[in-house]
Amino acid sequence: MTGPEAIILIIVGAWLTIAAIVIAYPLFTGRIRVGLDPVSRENDPQAFWNAYIFSTILFVGVSIVAGFFMRAMLHWKP
Repeated sequence: MTGPEAIILIIVGAWLTIAAIVIAYPLFTGRIRVGLDPVSRENDPQAFWNAYIFSTILFVGVSIVAGFFMRAMLHWKP
């Protein structure tokens, strides 16, 4: 594997790691940070789920934009 294929695999691997942290970690721990304050699923479930949904939507949106950018860069010909 050389060139763009290796770069794409590295980027996808990094993205999967970040996705696991952003999406799965709060579900397993039951805590998420909102600004500087941690919010617990047990103490304030509504605030936790609102922050979790916002965080997930923001992450997915940024991932989609980054994917389109990466695709455009790979197919760009000077």
